[in-house]
Amino acid sequence: MGNSVVTTRSTYCDLYENLASSFDIIGWPDLEKHDVITVKINLCDARTPDTGAITHPLFLDALLRYIRDKNGPLVRINVVESEATVALPDLFIEWFGFLPVLKRWGAHYINLSKDKRIIKKIDGRFFKRIAVPATIARSNCIISLAKLKTNGLTKITCALKNQFGCLPYKRKAKFHKYIDDVIVDANLAMRPHLSIVDGIIAHVGMKGPAFGQAVPANLLVVGNDPVAVDSFCARVLGFNPYFVGHVRKAAEARIGVIRDYDLTLHGFSKMPRVNSEFSLLESVFTKVAVGLFKRGTS
Repeated sequence: MGNSVVTTRSTYCDLYENLASSFDIIGWPDLEKHDVITVKINLCDARTPDTGAITHPLFLDALLRYIRDKNGPLVRINVVESEATVALPDLFIEWFGFLPVLKRWGAHYINLSKDKRIIKKIDGRFFKRIAVPATIARSNCIISLAKLKTNGLTKITCALKNQFGCLPYKRKAKFHKYIDDVIVDANLAMRPHLSIVDGIIAHVGMKGPAFGQAVPANLLVVGNDPVAVDSFCARVLGFNPYFVGHVRKAAEARIGVIRDYDLTLHGFSKMPRVNSEFSLLESVFTKVAVGLFKRGTS
């Protein structure tokens, strides 16, 4: 399959068909009828799906429908998220309409922070031994179902950072000082087989997800290389991927490639862009303000 990225103009109404056509190009993993597929969603904050801050249940519905159509009723589907400072997935999964979707397609919700842990040795940038939830470790296929977002800490939040949420630790804020390295290690230990980014409603602003802004972008991104997917998404959002720390470091760790991947555009005559100008301006102003503050206190 190589390193491939497919981006398609899409709405939630025609999402199933667009996912199917993307997987026709990318390829779907060969799975046995009793295998386990785990989908990592994004429920990072108590904001409704229409804000673009969290996974939209309509997107999960289309993906689970595809999995059932492709692999039948016996494949086990896990839908997972973990807890964090403001992430309470046990509540969010109910509040934001996911329970009917899970029931419709016979999927199982698992809180990774409550899951059994398997210690895995990795030659990481921050971790040498890392806790991997047993659900992830025992999966035959891991899918990162991410959102297209900007973030003041990491510039972008897409497929690679979504895997940071697979870490079962509740107090993830303690890793923020080393966030780029920890994101890389999470992907070394739990690299997704497929990366899907929902940019149908993007979310931009350096204060996201709590105070970011929704931008209708009608963009679906699918790939088999999370670094390539995030490199493409970075450019869509107006960032050079080489200057997005965790993307560059993930490429250095050979998790994927920043360039020289196969790109297919559907519904776009040129490279799509999401209006995140104020995100970039906020980033510049924040750096200037921090610099002035440090100078004034030195």
